[in-house]
Amino acid sequence: MLRLNAVSGDPSEPAWGSGPPPLAWLAAVNRQCLAVRLLATTVHDVNNILQVMSGAAEVLALDPTPAAVARRTTSIVGQSAAATAVLHNLITFVRAESPAQDGARPLALAQQVVSFRQHAFRKLRLAVTADGDDVECAMARHRLQQVLLNLVVNAEQALAGRTGGTIHLGVQGGDDEVRVVVADNGPGLAEARQAAAYAWPPVPGDTPGALGLGLQVSRGLVAEAGGRFAIEALPEGGTAVVMTLPRLRR
Repeated sequence: MLRLNAVSGDPSEPAWGSGPPPLAWLAAVNRQCLAVRLLATTVHDVNNILQVMSGAAEVLALDPTPAAVARRTTSIVGQSAAATAVLHNLITFVRAESPAQDGARPLALAQQVVSFRQHAFRKLRLAVTADGDDVECAMARHRLQQVLLNLVVNAEQALAGRTGGTIHLGVQGGDDEVRVVVADNGPGLAEARQAAAYAWPPVPGDTPGALGLGLQVSRGLVAEAGGRFAIEALPEGGTAVVMTLPRLRR
C-alpha cells in the first residue's frame, strides 16, 4: 500500500509495500491524479469564459440599444452554457457515476478527452485528432474515459519540448471487437521501459504528481472489461497503445 511518507517525503522507509494493492485502489488513486490535472485546465477555461462574459457586459453598458442588447445577451448566454458544460464534464469525471454494465462509445469519449486537454495541447503546440467509427464497446464509460485520459497525458509528456508533435485517437469497429488506438510521434517507448511500466513498485514520472500508475491501471481496467492492451512501436517513430475491447450490440 501507499504509505503516508510518500506524501510527507520521509525517506526512512519505502513509499510502497512489497506487493501491489487491488486494482480498484490503484484506479482510485490514479483517478484523483487525473482529476487534479483536469481541475487546473477547467479553472483556466472557465476564467477565459468569464473574461469574455465580462467584456460583453461592459460593451453592453456602453451601447444599450435594442440590437446591441440582443446581440450581447445571446453572447453571454452562450458563454454561460459553455462554462456550465466545462464544469459538468469535470464533475462527471470526478463522480465516476457509470454502472459497470453500461457500455461506452469510444469515439465520443475520445473527442471529450481531447476537449478536456485543449489548454495543454495549445501550450505544447500539439496537433491532436480523434476520429473513427461510432460504435459501442462493453466497458464502463468512466473506466474507458480514465484509460484514454491516462494515455493522452502520457503522450503529452512524451512530446513535451518537441516540435511538430501529434497525437491521434482512432476507433475501428469490427464484428465482435472494437479497436481503440492512441498514437503519438514521440521518441517511442523502449521494450525495457514497457516492462517497467507494469512492474511493482511503479516508477514515478518526471512530471510533479506523476506516480507512474497510468499504464498499469489502464491495462488492468481494459483486462477487467475482457479486452486486450498492447504497446507498439510505430515504424515511422513514436508509440501506439492499442486496446481491443468486446463490441456491445443492443
